[in-house]
Amino acid sequence: MSAPVVLSLEGITKRFGSLTANDDVTLELRQGELLALLGENGAGKTTLMNILFGHYTADSGRVVAFGQELPPGKPRAAIAAGIGMVHQHFALAANLSVIENVVAGTRPLLSLGLGAGAARKRLVELSARFGLAVDPDARVGDLSVGERQRVEILKALYRDARILILDEPTAVLTHQEAEQLY
Repeated sequence: MSAPVVLSLEGITKRFGSLTANDDVTLELRQGELLALLGENGAGKTTLMNILFGHYTADSGRVVAFGQELPPGKPRAAIAAGIGMVHQHFALAANLSVIENVVAGTRPLLSLGLGAGAARKRLVELSARFGLAVDPDARVGDLSVGERQRVEILKALYRDARILILDEPTAVLTHQEAEQLY
């Protein structure tokens, strides 16, 4: 018996003017599966992932996660559905600590001081569980590229991602950091 489908992209087409980035792309991801999209620069891989995550809206097609169709162009819906994305170019605030970057956007600004101990404990547990060692108090601007990527992955896991999308995860890493990621 095969594992259940947790994600499907059905008939995704995306054009930018006269350029077709994705043409009727369909794929399925099953629970526990690892899927790699390979292709040349400009082949449409990142565009497809940005549609999946809600950064772009497809011209046609649909995205279904865990049996629910995701509304197009809504990253918060993708996050709520359990999808996390780590972009090739990180979205971290260099002047903030690791813990501040991880919890940013998870609760109202006025409550950032509330539950800090619980947030730290959860981050440390996730870090240990997934082998993503990083100092929660380190300033992100002082971290290596590999450590910053770990912070991005931890951000997604902290938000309960059950599907993790890594856009060109080794493009900015050294050989040793890439081996460590795998």
